[in-house]
Amino acid sequence: MLKSGRCRKGDSVAKILLVEDDPKLATVVQEALSAEGHVVDHTLEGEDALYRLKFFHYDLAVVDWTLPDITGVEVCKGYRDHGGQIPILFLTGRTNTDDKLEAFDTGADDYLTKPFHYKELLARVRALLRRPTELEEKKIVIGNLELNVVTQVVSRGGVAIELSPSELTLLELFMKNPERTFSSQQLLDRVFTTESDATDIAVRQRILRLRNKIDIEGQPSLIKTLKGLGYKMSEAPQ
Repeated sequence: MLKSGRCRKGDSVAKILLVEDDPKLATVVQEALSAEGHVVDHTLEGEDALYRLKFFHYDLAVVDWTLPDITGVEVCKGYRDHGGQIPILFLTGRTNTDDKLEAFDTGADDYLTKPFHYKELLARVRALLRRPTELEEKKIVIGNLELNVVTQVVSRGGVAIELSPSELTLLELFMKNPERTFSSQQLLDRVFTTESDATDIAVRQRILRLRNKIDIEGQPSLIKTLKGLGYKMSEAPQ
């Protein structure tokens, strides 16, 4: 186990997506980043990584080249084609110059070959986080409901709303995809990934809690239930 560390003055604390299908390596990297104070989400599949990068806020992604479905290069290219601008660090055993050039040509910001020392990884992460970045739109607004995806502050009508991390994740998914219907299974796959025992009942309960916090009494809920289909966020009356 890595010892907990402290971020040095001036260093950024970030939300990082780790895309790595080697469980042992993923654990080491996740521990190293968490010890620096970072919040780390881990996935081992490229398609899931691309989805997360498109629809959730991250400050940096650490991506393996070889993944079970699509490659890290495809993840990087898909994200850049979508307009994504956060730094991407490749973590791979490929040492060929042509491979490195391909990674950089598709939008990688740095490239670290395996094996590596975790101190070098942390140094590269710090360097990437210090780079000025054209951030995605910071605020998402639907009606008078507002979410700042960087600070994770939610308000409605100018009044701040306190949400749990899981409720924030659910709200961000809905607000970044207005009018899109998500089935219970899709929400289980995207929002409840760390809760192996989660069920449709858990989805309904979390939707209810979120509605109770963001809705205004006497006004229609922004989160609509479509019987037999799922849920969506919409300003339109149901």
